[in-house]
Amino acid sequence: METSVRKMAFWGEEHALKLYVRSCGDFTLVPGDPELERNVDFGEIFWPVSGSGKFFLNNKFYTVKPGQVWYYPPGALHKYHPFELFHYCWLCVAGEYAKTFFQLCSLVPGINPAGNCPVHLFTSLGNDLQVHTAMHRVNALNTAFQILSQIPLGKHFSARPEKSMSEVRKLIESSFADPDLSVERLAENLNMHRGSLSRSFSKAYGTSISSYIIHTRLQAAMSMLKNTSLSVGEIAENCGFSSGNYFAKVFSAKTSHTPKEFRAKYKTE
Repeated sequence: METSVRKMAFWGEEHALKLYVRSCGDFTLVPGDPELERNVDFGEIFWPVSGSGKFFLNNKFYTVKPGQVWYYPPGALHKYHPFELFHYCWLCVAGEYAKTFFQLCSLVPGINPAGNCPVHLFTSLGNDLQVHTAMHRVNALNTAFQILSQIPLGKHFSARPEKSMSEVRKLIESSFADPDLSVERLAENLNMHRGSLSRSFSKAYGTSISSYIIHTRLQAAMSMLKNTSLSVGEIAENCGFSSGNYFAKVFSAKTSHTPKEFRAKYKTE
């Protein structure tokens, strides 16, 4: 039976400090092992290494995978659990200026596009948190900034439009499970004008971003219908559809089958 693996470094509470790294860790969680639901006064990021987890924000759950970073700002309700075997690194920054610290690093609450998790930097950060001196506290802040400064790199693209749109397509394919994924959300995360982004993508691929998002979600849904026993409602949620009814309506319009008819016809034995 698989069990969760947890490594953590904890500095502690420093109420007199305006800004400090409170803790960090390297966790692997197994399904059925949710973290404690709570409101906290520090900001925290979660950077997946492998697998995926479900994170709750604004009355919705979002699937977070490698290539993405989840951010809970100070004061947020922390509520998340592993969707499958979920390996991730995390860090917490506390103090009066914690929220500003994350804002200066261009993070927004929820999902932020990113590259591979820099596990070595989290390990270095943990080493600094083991020693309680002013020098190590400053070193920890410096390392935390190095970690956070890597996240916006996923938002910047080459000046060549064809290269940029290739990366936009990959971002859609890694984030389609987010029900809030849209042209507006992509433009905001990529620091691009909505109209320019839409025109460039249509020119590169001959279809709109909205159509490509739907196409990607439907491809994932068809694979799940054929190869898993998940319910139609669970598949709709895992593929980013706002409801099971909307999923069924879109699926029928695109395939001429209801999800149940498609499963009955194509499900792999």
